[in-house]
Amino acid sequence: MAWPSLPLEPSGSRTKVGDGTGGGCLLPRRDMTQASDLRRSLRQARRALSPRVQLSHSLALADCLRSSTIFLRARRIGAYVASDGEIDPLPLLDVALAMGRRCYLPVLHPFAGPSLWFCEWRAGDPLVPNRYAIPEPDPKSRPPHPAWSLDLLLVPLVGFDARGNRLGMGGGFYDRTLAYLNHRTRWHRPRVLGLAHELQRVDALPTNAWDIPLDGVVTERCLARFHRQRDRSDEERVDIASIF
Repeated sequence: MAWPSLPLEPSGSRTKVGDGTGGGCLLPRRDMTQASDLRRSLRQARRALSPRVQLSHSLALADCLRSSTIFLRARRIGAYVASDGEIDPLPLLDVALAMGRRCYLPVLHPFAGPSLWFCEWRAGDPLVPNRYAIPEPDPKSRPPHPAWSLDLLLVPLVGFDARGNRLGMGGGFYDRTLAYLNHRTRWHRPRVLGLAHELQRVDALPTNAWDIPLDGVVTERCLARFHRQRDRSDEERVDIASIF
C-alpha cells in the first residue's frame, strides 16, 4: 500500500519561519554527556520495577485519566507500545475502546526522516516489529494518519521535570513529528500528555529550542506538571483533576 501524501502538519499552522524538522544545533558536549548519563540511570530505575509494580502503576494511571476532561473529550487517541520499563498505556486504551473511542499506535514513516505517523489499533490486532524491533501496526492493513488528526497523544518519556520538560530516548521522533506545534496559530491538536512512573521525575532538565512542550505529565500518583504552551514561563504544579 502506498503511503498517503498528506502533509506532516496542517496547512496554515505556522506563525514564524521554520523548516518543521524539529532539529537544531547540537547540545554542548557536557550537556550531551549529562543527558546520556541521566537517560541511562532513569532507564535502569524503571526497568528495575517488578512486573507487579508495573501493572499497579499502569492501572492507577488508567484510573486517574479515565474520568479526566482531556480524556473524555478526545475521540481519537494516540498512544504507544510500552517497552524498556515504560509505563504501559494498554489498560487506558482498553477503557477508551470500551467507551467507543478510536485508538492509534505509532508507525515509523518510511521517507519523512525520523518521524511518526499513526495507524488505528483495535484489541487483538497483530503488531509487527519495525527496524528497531518495536512492535507497530502494519500500515498495509490500516492506513496511517498524521499526528494532527488526533485529539490526544500519550507519549512515553525517560525523564521529566516540574516544568513539563521531557527527556526522550534521544532519537527526536516525537519532536520532529510534533514540530508544527511550536509554530501554530490556530491548530491545537493533538493535546500531548507524557506518561511516566513518578520515579522518572527529576529536578530540572536541559532544554533545546526544538523541544515540544507537553500539556502535562501523568504518573501513577495522578499528578500533572502543566504549563501553557504559548508562555513557557507560566507554569504550575497541581492535581490533574483541577486541570483536565
